Amino acid sequence: MYTLMILGGGRQVDALLLSASAERLRVVMPGRSDTMEFRLIEGRWSSESGEHVEVGAILAGDIADAIWVLGNAQQRTRAAG
Repeated sequence: MYTLMILGGGRQVDALLLSASAERLRVVMPGRSDTMEFRLIEGRWSSESGEHVEVGAILAGDIADAIWVLGNAQQRTRAAG
């Protein structure tokens, strides 16, 4: 599923949700070589390094659509430098 993650400073990042439970999210983000895991700790989503994030959106859809979205996000990231 397509996911919009809001990182520190309000930076929005497209992601692909790989798995989810009430207390954990596992996503893959463009430009990162490994998956990211977030845990719900005291009402806030936190990365393994302690960074707090927000989930801006989770949209269900076809996996091909999600791959297309992430591919375009990677191209925008490269173009922005």
